[in-house]
Amino acid sequence: MRPGSVRSFALVLFGALACSVASASAADVVYEQPVSAPSPEAPSSPIYVWSGPYAGAFVGYNFARFDDAGGASFDADGLVGGVYVGYNFETPTIVYGIEADIGGSAVDGSAFSSSLGGDVDGEQNVFGSLRGRVGVKADPFLVFATGGVAASRTELSLGGSSDSQTSVGYTVGAGVEAKFGDDLTGRLEYRYSKFGNETYDLGTTSVSSGFDEHSIRAGVALKF
Repeated sequence: MRPGSVRSFALVLFGALACSVASASAADVVYEQPVSAPSPEAPSSPIYVWSGPYAGAFVGYNFARFDDAGGASFDADGLVGGVYVGYNFETPTIVYGIEADIGGSAVDGSAFSSSLGGDVDGEQNVFGSLRGRVGVKADPFLVFATGGVAASRTELSLGGSSDSQTSVGYTVGAGVEAKFGDDLTGRLEYRYSKFGNETYDLGTTSVSSGFDEHSIRAGVALKF
């Protein structure tokens, strides 16, 4: 074979070998599928537990009216404050239970009685109630109604004479409660209370009077 032919054959052989190596390398390439990032888990909704015992404190303002105290009916108002305790039960949508409260009052007022010839003063000192509660859950809120028996220690004064009596009646109301944490709740509540007549001994005369009141209260409680 002539030298020129040898060179031509070598070039052809080298080119064929290069193409074979390139094809083999291309066949060995593995294309990896991109790994998608795991989808974030949807945040779970918090679970609000309303059942169980609780205790708290409240402050508020009362608007009262004394009825026919020696011929005079008059308005009274003032700050109130106290504590409350209770126990809740719950279903998937309803919360129900029992609650008691006791507090002190700065509610007072007065009016002139023409039949008694002087000013009749009335004030509320201590009050309390025992009530049932039922509410609808709208977590983290609870919209509730309440009602039960109520009692109040009140005093009437005329000149230098005064007398205190305990009046018993009923109370009804409604409000909204919110959870601020697992064990902390706050509430805003309206209550109406009506108390029966009691007889007050004011020196030379006796006066029979009852009263009713409207109360707006805010409270904070701990759940145990």
